[in-house]
Amino acid sequence: MPARLRSAFRILIVDTEHTGRAALAERLLRRSLAAHGVDAFQIRVTSAGLDAIDGARIDPVAAELITRHGGNADGFAARSLSAPMVAATDMLLTGTEAERDALVRRYPRAARRTFTMGELQHLYRAVVELSAPLREHPLILANRRGRTPVSPDWELPAWDGPGAHADAVGRLLDESCEDAAEIWSALVGPSGSAATPPSSGLTLDVFGTRLAVACTGERGDDLAREMHRVWSRCLVSEDSEESVPVEVHVGGEPEAVAAARARGALAFPDILQALHHFSAAATVRGIDRGAGSLVMLHAAGIASRDGDVIGFVAPSGTGKTTLARVLGAHYGYVTDETLAVSGDRVIPYPKPLSVITESHQGIKLQWSPDSLDLARPTGDLRLTRLVLLDRRPDAPTTPVLEDVPHLRGLAELTEQTSYMARLPRKLNSLSDTVDHVGGLTRLSYREAVDVLPLMPELLGER
Repeated sequence: MPARLRSAFRILIVDTEHTGRAALAERLLRRSLAAHGVDAFQIRVTSAGLDAIDGARIDPVAAELITRHGGNADGFAARSLSAPMVAATDMLLTGTEAERDALVRRYPRAARRTFTMGELQHLYRAVVELSAPLREHPLILANRRGRTPVSPDWELPAWDGPGAHADAVGRLLDESCEDAAEIWSALVGPSGSAATPPSSGLTLDVFGTRLAVACTGERGDDLAREMHRVWSRCLVSEDSEESVPVEVHVGGEPEAVAAARARGALAFPDILQALHHFSAAATVRGIDRGAGSLVMLHAAGIASRDGDVIGFVAPSGTGKTTLARVLGAHYGYVTDETLAVSGDRVIPYPKPLSVITESHQGIKLQWSPDSLDLARPTGDLRLTRLVLLDRRPDAPTTPVLEDVPHLRGLAELTEQTSYMARLPRKLNSLSDTVDHVGGLTRLSYREAVDVLPLMPELLGER
């Protein structure tokens, strides 16, 4: 059966009075998620108001906009925001910065889980791809917020009843909800058990998890050929009873794409989008299955000829793939995104490298490690070093290595570890991994090519 979240990912949309924008956003986001085959037991969307009157009716203009955009306005009643609501929520969204700031002043502990809907769009587009379970996204995006200036162009207009402002709110929220639903639906997996149409397929090994991928739709055969090419190093000969089924639908009329999404498929109009979203979806399926048995780090992995692996740890979108591409031309390419460790053993995940290009803004191209001629690691792989990456334009021209105190390093490593709470000994399991490799090292550098001369030292070859 498809991997599922143990409980729903909870989203709370907040405005001031809870009769206009938040109500509209709640119902439009529910509509968008349902259209992508996501059930409420996977992602639960509710809303509330900072100064709401409990039981108040929805604004008629908001109700009309919900209906116009394909949602359902029935059964709504306003409710006032409370501390238990905030504590039980994974991500909080507001329409404006003023409402976000007011919420955070009232509930300071929610600061790293609270975003305006414009921020959410901007940050996702800045990171482009987050190959991490959905519950990890708020922290990752919050950390990214500190490094990525957020455009002031997207903020909801004032809600002042009928007229152009209300229409503009409806259009912006509709766009934002569709964008979020497309990203999130790829990560939670299909909710139902609808039959998958006949397809071309392949089976992939994602650090121990088998994915049985069905390529469907008007361009399903073309997609399958591209999948075989870019995922060449993860292909296995056959699936098994334990395989996780994933349907990827490409092409056809909009109605066919919508029907595929409704049954839980990853469905897109073109192959580039399908490959982009499938990369994150495949990784998260593997992470979900590895929870509790593997230490899984947001890290690139590079191996020596003897199978010694260095894990280069960093948040998404900060240079791991570029580093893996440069170093992988000379040393064994293990992964560019998720480093899976069992004891001291590394389970390779030589996925396609996800590369940002100027000509495909918002979409990462998937480049096969074979097409880039990256070296293959040999033999059993062992984790021998963990390096925290610090890539910045003002770093020294010559890269600098420094040891990181154990507790401080663990605090940083925790943020780049998936499902740490499910590990048998939680933080102690992560601490054991760090102890096994002799502690953590920080690498400050400007460009990936500058790191290449340090590899012998990092691998203990000199």
